[in-house]
Amino acid sequence: MPEREKFRAQMEEKLSHLKDRIESTKAKAETKGQDFIKNYEQDLSKLESKYDLARYKLSLLRSGSASAWGELRDGFEKAYHDLKDALSKAKEKL
Repeated sequence: MPEREKFRAQMEEKLSHLKDRIESTKAKAETKGQDFIKNYEQDLSKLESKYDLARYKLSLLRSGSASAWGELRDGFEKAYHDLKDALSKAKEKL
């Protein structure tokens, strides 16, 4: 498997794992009641936005040219790390 395909497959798996963690975080937040959810909605919204951005960047990797591979990979990695950091911060507030 070419490096590009291997990387993309690994990142698909990592994003899937983070999506599961986001869903788990949402479920945990819901158990804390409506008042907590109202205050936590902004964090959840940020998580969803960052997840969507990372998915988009990953889709660009699929369709991007070989010459743009490095830039696209860097863009995805930045989005992935931003999502991971946001998830960690959101989980700290639970």
